[in-house]
Amino acid sequence: MLTINTQIPTLARPHIRALVKAHPGWLAFITSTKGKLSAQARNSELIEFALMHPSLAAEIELILQASHNVLGSAPANNVNPDDLADDIVADMTEMGPDETSSGGEKTFGLDDILGAVDQFLSPLVRGEIGKALGPVIDAANRGPVEVERIVEVAAGEGPRVVAGPKARRDKRTTFRALFPSKAKDAWRDAPITLWAGVAAPAIDPFYVVNHLQMALAATALERGTNFWLNGPAGTGKSTLPEQLCAAVGRPITRIGMTRQTDVETLVGGFGLVDGATVWQDGVLVKAMRCPGMVILIDELTFAPAGVQAIIQLVADDHRTLTLPTGEVVKAADGVVFCVADNTNGSGDEGGLYAGTNVSNAALVTRFKRMITINYLTPTEEAEALANHTSCPLPAARHLADFVAECRRLPTLAGVVISLRQMVGFTQTVQDGFSSKEAFITAISSRMPATERATIEAKADLAWNSTFEALIHSKAVPATPSDSAASKAFGDNVY
Repeated sequence: MLTINTQIPTLARPHIRALVKAHPGWLAFITSTKGKLSAQARNSELIEFALMHPSLAAEIELILQASHNVLGSAPANNVNPDDLADDIVADMTEMGPDETSSGGEKTFGLDDILGAVDQFLSPLVRGEIGKALGPVIDAANRGPVEVERIVEVAAGEGPRVVAGPKARRDKRTTFRALFPSKAKDAWRDAPITLWAGVAAPAIDPFYVVNHLQMALAATALERGTNFWLNGPAGTGKSTLPEQLCAAVGRPITRIGMTRQTDVETLVGGFGLVDGATVWQDGVLVKAMRCPGMVILIDELTFAPAGVQAIIQLVADDHRTLTLPTGEVVKAADGVVFCVADNTNGSGDEGGLYAGTNVSNAALVTRFKRMITINYLTPTEEAEALANHTSCPLPAARHLADFVAECRRLPTLAGVVISLRQMVGFTQTVQDGFSSKEAFITAISSRMPATERATIEAKADLAWNSTFEALIHSKAVPATPSDSAASKAFGDNVY
């Protein structure tokens, strides 16, 4: 019967590890509960997880029984030392630090490795295995070494440390100087550090700043505090940190999450470079090594639980991650994590963002500021629209007012009409299509049938023709009145 103290024979070990790691709940268990990467799991943790899943435990018992039958019936001279050495080396590759050495206090010997099969080996075979595993045992006993990034190069040159441009703290200024305003809010005079030494994003001269939201993010960066941006699609959640980095000279890395994102994409893995097996950093680890980096995690709640657990590990106050190589990667000076998500981590309450997951409360609290990003005011949206499309400001205002009114209608509650869609609509009209054709193409065609009928009917009430006149700088056609006087005279009412 399988128990937490069950020993796993070398012959069965690869099969059991593969079986357990294929289980859909394994990654969440080892990363969230144990705080480790999968490759660092101990045999006891494999058994512990299996005991939580009876069907899995039953399969493991069958594998153990089969391995005992093989070992019990196979004569010693049938054991191939090369095959056995390969099995043991492969098993050691997956062992965590607690199974190898710990600061030099616990060491491996050949007896520790061959204990389970020693009785089946002849002295000659045992000696050959000892010679083959000598260098591996020595390397394991040295334990993990904390290094800066080491990259293998061509034979004969040896390893070297890769040096590149690094961001550095430069001058000091204030939020008011970066984003001028005559308002007297105390936070506008908060000190802000400028960075230099690397290429930051380009400043968008047409970007319309919401000063309060930008200041909450800017002062979070200054304190080294992680922050979470939440709000409807199309409100500029991803653009805000990018333009903040452009203003202060920081580098930024955007990591877009999907349901297919895996841990290896973020952390890295072993790969072949010029015929040599070397460790290659994932996108998250690369970014963590860069001073001043803002790591923008886009749509985190789409990611699987195991991936979210990695973000939870690196976003805590220690900001460290232990790689399977044993290296402990500590986030460089000034690194800050930012999430941009349609939800605040508690799930999709309105049914608009299918596929999002509820996040672990421990993960959400790693982000000490939850900043809600809403749509711009109609005046700000009109300004942004005119800047991005060069359309006349009266036409931009006409569209922005219409969209703001639609967002307030109960029948259109929850429908997303973003600035991106407004820009697409305007540009389609500028390309020579009618405003009705453009409206269907850029805005209404993506809505459910009922909401689509509502908004198209509202747009047809002379609004379309007015926009066309305004965007082409023509006279605005008269709009039929719906006043009581007009009704008394039998005018057509729309």
